[in-house]
Amino acid sequence: MRKWSSQVSVAMVCAILGFMLAYQFKVLYRREQLGVNPYNTADMTVQIEQYKKEKESLNKKINETQAKLKEYEEAAAGKDDRTKALLKELEDTRITTGTTDVEGEGVIVYLTPNSGLFGNIDAKITDKHLVYLVNELRYAGAEAISINDIRITGKSGIRTSGNSISINGEDRVSPSKRIVIKAIGPKKNLQAMLDFPETFADFKGISEVKYEPSDNIKIEKYNKSFKFEYAKPVQQQ
Repeated sequence: MRKWSSQVSVAMVCAILGFMLAYQFKVLYRREQLGVNPYNTADMTVQIEQYKKEKESLNKKINETQAKLKEYEEAAAGKDDRTKALLKELEDTRITTGTTDVEGEGVIVYLTPNSGLFGNIDAKITDKHLVYLVNELRYAGAEAISINDIRITGKSGIRTSGNSISINGEDRVSPSKRIVIKAIGPKKNLQAMLDFPETFADFKGISEVKYEPSDNIKIEKYNKSFKFEYAKPVQQQ
């Protein structure tokens, strides 16, 4: 009798263990299918924070190096008019490529998505809206532009990617949150362009638009390196 009861107990334990293993495999399989990470998210969060700190440290070193480089350039320029002209040309090139912080007068545009109560709930800001505004601001004389503090350069690409808008291939902008566009340039011309009745015609029912002129706007530099693999300078004969 005892032998039979012990066998029953072992069988029940095995059945329970088998059920638990099968259930665990099923949960892991469902997580994998849904794209949920089955590993410890706490460890991943720690790693992400570590990478952020390393990035901040590297950016700080880059800024310090660039500041020293600027000091050397200004010292090298001295009082020579030709050297000063070269230094001015170098500074203008950095502004054009977006590789230096800039400040000046201009306008700030605020795009706040509609909640869906009074607008089209299916409509939202897309890459085309942002590209359109960047082109209009440039045409009106903007010399530097940023979207959510992301510097727009001559190589910047703006494209809808999934539920967000990708800028420069990596940075993301959410179309469901407020988007801030800064533009440095002649504020009178920029505001006149924004005041034109048809400028924001495509934003009706999608986003609330507000803008204001400012005498002191700061736009940070493009924090990535430029790489050219195909475009090369033409060799002079």
